[in-house]
Amino acid sequence: MTKLSEPDNLLDRGVSKLSEKQLYALYEQMFSEVGIVNVLQKTSELICELLNAERATIHIVIKETQELKSVALVGNVSQSIIIPVNNESLAGFCALEKKSFLVTDAYGDLKYIDPKIKFDKSWDAINNFRTHDVICTPAIFKGEAIGVIQVINSKRDAFQESDIQALEHISQFVAYALYQARVYDELATLKNLEKEKATFMQILVHELRSPAASAKMMVSSMLYTIKEEPKITPVLTSIGKKMDQLLLLIEDILHLSRIKSGVPLGEIKVVDLVKETNDTFAKYHKEGEAKKLIMKIDLPDYPVQVRIDIYGYQLILSNLLSNAVKFTSTGTVAVSLRKNKDWALLKIKDTGMWIPKNDIAKVFKEFFRASNARKSRIIGTGVGLAGVQELVYRFGGMLELNTQENNGSEFTVCLPLYKKPGNLEKT
Repeated sequence: MTKLSEPDNLLDRGVSKLSEKQLYALYEQMFSEVGIVNVLQKTSELICELLNAERATIHIVIKETQELKSVALVGNVSQSIIIPVNNESLAGFCALEKKSFLVTDAYGDLKYIDPKIKFDKSWDAINNFRTHDVICTPAIFKGEAIGVIQVINSKRDAFQESDIQALEHISQFVAYALYQARVYDELATLKNLEKEKATFMQILVHELRSPAASAKMMVSSMLYTIKEEPKITPVLTSIGKKMDQLLLLIEDILHLSRIKSGVPLGEIKVVDLVKETNDTFAKYHKEGEAKKLIMKIDLPDYPVQVRIDIYGYQLILSNLLSNAVKFTSTGTVAVSLRKNKDWALLKIKDTGMWIPKNDIAKVFKEFFRASNARKSRIIGTGVGLAGVQELVYRFGGMLELNTQENNGSEFTVCLPLYKKPGNLEKT
């Protein structure tokens, strides 16, 4: 890992409370290890020592879900903290606005920072603690907020404005360490390669879609112009069907490449799955009835809230419903939604084509189609389920498949229920 040059005159630039020895100790600890958790835990401990803080938390920004995730905690319950990057919490606001600030009474009126900010007192109750002073500082590298440092004290006037400047200088080291560790981890797991491949596929498919759509339009125009020509019409009709298959493949690959790139497909927010499930089901209801299938939906009379990419959820349900209708020739397609402890459970069950036992482990791989599906004349690309699994995992969910010969398949999507801000932020 490359070292930064030695910091010049930090004490002259406002870090008066920190001794030069302590500051360079932080610097050396920061870059002596690659493991992000070890680096940040030691850093948070040293921050508490340097600023006489009772508690400290270092969060990292998860770009794909626009959330803060705690990676180092001092003086708090040892449990992962996940906070949306928005203006409803101190840490979330800090990451969103990329600004440092000092709160002199966390229980006081915080509207001077932002009208929506509310401090969560429930964690104080859990820890038998009374938060008073709070400093939040973003860890910024190359203009990007990649983390947030939050320090707190139960004493009144424990922090001063000069402490903000001290923490901002420390945050430069934290930001660089976070960035380097994240790059190291991404290279180790080939995430960068996956994203580059996804971006390349996205560009390639965009380039293919335009000429394919034009060719389809020309075929349709020729069929309309020549009316009934015994020798030509069947050929053009066949070409038209093949073009439809190509366009379907292009759209599926485009969706998958967008998902694989890690960029949110739509707005990430708290969604009531009851409404979204009902709306998406309605789009496939007529398609199922046209095949004389029995279309069933069972939704609760209470909200089922999940924080998710709203377009991503629509894609998950659309893919599973589309497959259920497509591969069921007679019988039933049923959708149900329920809460189970901390989870939202979405089930899509059909009585159609089952998945052979030897194919179950492969159906979520890109471009794979079950052996009996390949033998059928049903059009498919084998792309949809790979995207479904990627989206479900991205938001901390699980995906289960149960299938039996001559008894269809059942997919269960498990997504973590949204917890109110009082259960999200621990400071």
